[in-house]
Amino acid sequence: MRFVKIKNKAWYLVFIFLVTLNCNYKPLFNEEQFGKLNFKNIEISGDKRVAQIIVNKLNIIQKPSGKYSLLVDADKKVVISNKSITGKVLEYSITITCQVKIRNNITMESIYTKEHVNSENYKASKLYSDTINSEKKIIQNTSNLIAKQILNEVSLVLRDDN
Repeated sequence: MRFVKIKNKAWYLVFIFLVTLNCNYKPLFNEEQFGKLNFKNIEISGDKRVAQIIVNKLNIIQKPSGKYSLLVDADKKVVISNKSITGKVLEYSITITCQVKIRNNITMESIYTKEHVNSENYKASKLYSDTINSEKKIIQNTSNLIAKQILNEVSLVLRDDN
């Protein structure tokens, strides 16, 4: 009797496996699809350090045979968000704005255009170098977040629904 229950469970598992195997499931986010894009030109402007970090996080390679152009315009603004009564800076706010365009060089059609804006706060430290290190960490984290958003959205735009 116990052998029959185990045998039935095994058949159910095999059935579920076969059904899910043959359903032609395609994930929404597909990094390979972004890797299939061949970029002939990669142009960065604005704050070149931030733009280059974002391009590096995208893991794309420039090929002379590519049919797409990538334009990344990044801007970084650091403002004082909190001061003490004596005028000492307690907290900074950093806003990173990144305009991304992907254009087909053959048809000159823009296939993706979006502006990404992310903002974060960080506390001022007693040591200037610690404050700068905090700013660099926030730039890295925000750039990574923007790159992930770009990958997700471009993957959705280029997804084949065949």
